[in-house]
Amino acid sequence: MKKLNLLLIGFGLLLASCGGGETAETTNETAPAKEEMTASEATSYTVNTAESNIRWEGGTAGVTVYSHFGNIKLKEGSVEVTGDKITGGTIVVDMKTIDPKDEGYSEENTPQDLVGHLSTGDFFLVEEFPTATFEVTGSEGNNVMGNLTIRGNTNPETIVVENVTMGEDGRMSATGKLVFDRQKYEVKWAHYLKDVVLKDEIDLTFNLVASK
Repeated sequence: MKKLNLLLIGFGLLLASCGGGETAETTNETAPAKEEMTASEATSYTVNTAESNIRWEGGTAGVTVYSHFGNIKLKEGSVEVTGDKITGGTIVVDMKTIDPKDEGYSEENTPQDLVGHLSTGDFFLVEEFPTATFEVTGSEGNNVMGNLTIRGNTNPETIVVENVTMGEDGRMSATGKLVFDRQKYEVKWAHYLKDVVLKDEIDLTFNLVASK
């Protein structure tokens, strides 16, 4: 009788031991998945158009070399940030706010003349296409990939992000550069002097400020 009781007690302890081991193992497997899900959540920010800006620059190459540069404003925008990476969002540029800042002008060729020419069908056809957009499709390392739309033409482009700063006040700021080929967007004007070539590359430098 004593042997039977000892066998029953031993069998019970064995079952309890096995059950406890399975419970601990299940808990250890599920914990990392919960942490990973929390870390991958994206936070949405609204772009502050008054504090944000895009610097543009384009120029010539050939016998005569010069460049024009200036600012252009954002109309609206939003970005999604995961950790310290921009992973989503859309930026809308107001093409009617082209503002030259270089000094390559005269009484005969004023900054206003340049804005007028850039607004025509030779360049950005602003009356018909008053905005340009960049829609984020993904990110990898310091590169933010997206679709750039100018004059109704859309092509994949990449912004190389230089810096992303997250503030404790719910604000974020980011800087980055994008270079695009104007020919892909029907910006095809050729310089009237045969020995001066208008470069196809236009440089954009983004300075974004946004808040939750």
